[in-house]
This record gives sequence, structure tokens and C-alpha cells, in this order.
Amino acid sequence: MDFVLAVVVCFLGLVLALPVLKRRKTFRRISYYIDQLPGDKWYPLVGSVVSLWGLKREDLFQAMANRHLRLGPIFRNWYGSLPVVHLYKPEHVQVVFKSNTNINKGVFYKYLFPWLGQGLISGSGPKWRVHRKIITPSFHFNILDSYGEIFAEKGACLAKYLQRFEGKGFVEITGDLTKIGLDIITETAMGIKLGILEGNNTEGVEYANAIMSFLQVTYRRVANPLYNLDWLFKHTAVGRESERCCSVIHSFNQHIIQTRKRLLEAQGGLAVEEDELGRKKKVSFLDLLLNYQRSNPFADEEVEDEVSTFMFGGFDTTTATLTCAFAALGNHPEYLARVQEELDEIFSDEPTRKVTPQDVARMEYLDRVVREVLRCFCFVPFIYRNLDEDIAIDGYTIPRGANLSISLYNLHHDPDHYPEPFKFDPDRFLPENCAKRHPYAFVPFSAGPRNCLGQKFAMRNVKALLACVLREYNVKCQQRLEDIKYTIEIVLRPVNGLHVALERRK
Repeated sequence: MDFVLAVVVCFLGLVLALPVLKRRKTFRRISYYIDQLPGDKWYPLVGSVVSLWGLKREDLFQAMANRHLRLGPIFRNWYGSLPVVHLYKPEHVQVVFKSNTNINKGVFYKYLFPWLGQGLISGSGPKWRVHRKIITPSFHFNILDSYGEIFAEKGACLAKYLQRFEGKGFVEITGDLTKIGLDIITETAMGIKLGILEGNNTEGVEYANAIMSFLQVTYRRVANPLYNLDWLFKHTAVGRESERCCSVIHSFNQHIIQTRKRLLEAQGGLAVEEDELGRKKKVSFLDLLLNYQRSNPFADEEVEDEVSTFMFGGFDTTTATLTCAFAALGNHPEYLARVQEELDEIFSDEPTRKVTPQDVARMEYLDRVVREVLRCFCFVPFIYRNLDEDIAIDGYTIPRGANLSISLYNLHHDPDHYPEPFKFDPDRFLPENCAKRHPYAFVPFSAGPRNCLGQKFAMRNVKALLACVLREYNVKCQQRLEDIKYTIEIVLRPVNGLHVALERRK
């Protein structure tokens, strides 16, 4: 038995060392510079992440965030044979975000390839630059205005759905918020109504479940060095589940793409209706890409990659923002009252009418609340880069080939820029307070050449949904903000969900 164990250990050691052996010269240079940084003790095969082993699901994220408190604003870790440099100070991340060269995503994004392919989030290189240029016009304000009707319709649907929870005490709502997020993103991305919230589309529910399961599997790959090996991963139960999810997702996507493509060809191109003000009405992201494809080289595979990227970037962040907004306002009735006072003024002419893009633009206090939610909860806690050229930060050389982990969570809770960083305070985002801070102290949508194209879409979407719910309901949250623990599943999620009570406003 001991002999078998020794053979297995040696075999795994060789497998984990193969990436290093293949890049010996490059690796020696990276190792030389990386090991000048502070960091946890290194151990053979496993690297320097032993302190994270054995932690409970609800303790892992906080332990990861606390490493900056122990090791400083810049440190290194070895994940097996993979060296990663960790940053969070705004003056440090500015060096990375402003670069037009160091824009390639870190190695961990490769686990998203089976779903997202080489889309804007996961892709790199010349192809990414071309796609970025093609897709940028899709987020023009005229297009965003056309999505406003969908936001309003889904917001009204959510408010109506929540009626079932009136007077029922505290209920868990993250699952329902996930459904509305998927409903919105599938209609804006693909032009189809799934009705997932109402549960009247079994194919749509299967699609939604496959996406959620794939994201959970993806994080398990990130957390387990052995799953880094594709040939080993595909023979595990987790690998087979990943393959099943991708099959469901791709089959659904391809069916929708081909259906919309035939429709577009039948009508001779994209027929865009306009309202009396000349604004475009209800044009899906997919239709825009397919219309571009008619006269430009853009493969169906590329179309699917970008539609999937739109889906990935939209629904999870919508769900997380709504969840955390309910948590924050449910703990702070004074802020909830100010939001509702603003909404009452905006809708004083007709309290029950649909929310319009013009209404959303007037929601200045709600805008501050959402920004403080993005800062305080920071549900996209880390961004990763792989360096194409050396950079110098705080007297250290970070060599090309190294991976960087930028902790947005630590950045957004830096007491040097946010006094009492764990206190929820929307007035941090008053214009005069923003002007005093470092320009890279708040970057929930990243920054620089790889910033999120959909950030205005996201803000409009969330504000419209919150307005629809909060002008009808008061919200209370069972958990105190300081008691909520989170787990990482690509984005942060409350470990035990979120329990809120809803009461109709008088």
C-alpha cells in the first residue's frame, strides 16, 4: 500500500511539474523576481496556499481577502507551479489598468472557454481587439434606451411576483432574483422571452440550470490544482458534469442563433423600428451581431461566443446587485426612505406608470446607493491578468509571463480611501467625495482598455428593477450586514442565501 501511495505521489508530482519543465528558462526568470516579494511559505508540489486548505466553504473567501492584511499591499503566492502576484492599492492597479500592452486575461479564465470561447471577457490578442471594436457600438445610448422597455416590463413582473411573499415573514429570494436576471439577459441578448421566473418554459429552466451548474464547476476547477489538467478533469464526475452543461448551453444557443438568422434572411436584413423620437426599439444583441455578419466575416462560433459573454456578464451581476441592494436597504430604513422619497417625486404624475430611461436618469440617490452596493459587497472580488511585458510597482519588478490577481474587494475596502470601509454609506458617492479619491479607488467594472462595455447597461437595468420593487414595497433583511458570509462561485454569493420580508407601502 505504501509503495502504491509513493508511486501515485511521484506521478502527481511529475504531472504538476510538467508546465515548469516545458518553460524552464522563462520560469527561472519569473521565479527570480517573484520570490523577492513577500509571501506565504512555499512547499513542494502544492506551492504556498497550504493556509487555505481545509477551510470551510464560508471561511475561504475571507481568508483569501485577509492575506493582504498579513502580507501587505503586494505579495506573491505559488498555486502549485503557478506564480501569482496579488495587488490592491489604487496606485498599483492603475499601472496595470492603464497599460495598452498588458491586457491579456489571467490563466484562470481558460476554465470559461468551454462556454464563452474567445469572447470579450475570456479572449485575448488581435481577435479580441477586433471583437471589441465591432461590439462597442452595440452599447450606444440609443440601443440602451431600446432595452429600457424590457427593464420596465421585467421590473413590473418581479414586483407582481413578489406579491406572494407579502406578510409571509422572512423568505429566501436569491433564487427568484437569479431567474429575473436570466429572463432579462436572454431577452436583451437573444431576443427571446423564456419566462423563467414564472416557470412556464421547461427548456429555458434547463438552460438556466446548466449555466448555474457550469459556473459552480468552473470555480471548483480554479480551486483544485489537479483539475487544471484537462485530460484528468474530463474523466472526473465534475468534468462530465461540465461537459453535460456545455452541451445543453451550446445546443440552446445554436438553435436560437439559427432561428434568428433565418428570420433575418427572410426579411432581408435588420428591420429596426423607431419611435417618434427616432430611438431604436427592442433590438437584441444577437440581431445586431447577425446583421453585422451579413456583410462582414464573422463566424457563427464568434457570434455564439459573444452572446454567451453578454449572458455571463449580465445575469450573475444583476442577481448579485439586486440581492445585495435588498440586504443593504433592508438593514438601513433611513436610506430606503430616501430612495422611496426620490421615486415618489419622479412618479408623482402617475405612480403606477412604467419606468422609462428618462426616469432612470433622474434617480441620483438610487444611483449612489447602487454604487455603494458595488463597493461594499464587491461581488466580483478578483480580476486576473497575464503580463506580456515587465512592469515596475513599488520598487519591485513583476516579470512578463507572471499572473496578476487584482483584489477589487480589498481595493474597495481600503481605509486609506474609504474611512470605516465596512460601513454602508451612499454619500461616499456624492460628487464632492468622489473628487477627493484616487481615480482608480472604485473600479467595479474594471478600467482601461479592458473595462466592461456593459456597465451602463448594468446600472440602468438594476436601477429600473429596484425602482419597480421599492416604489411598491418596504424591505427588511433578516441578516445583519456584518453577519453575512460569502462563498465564491465566480461571483460572491451569500452562503446561506438572503432572507427578506416584504411589506406593501401604505
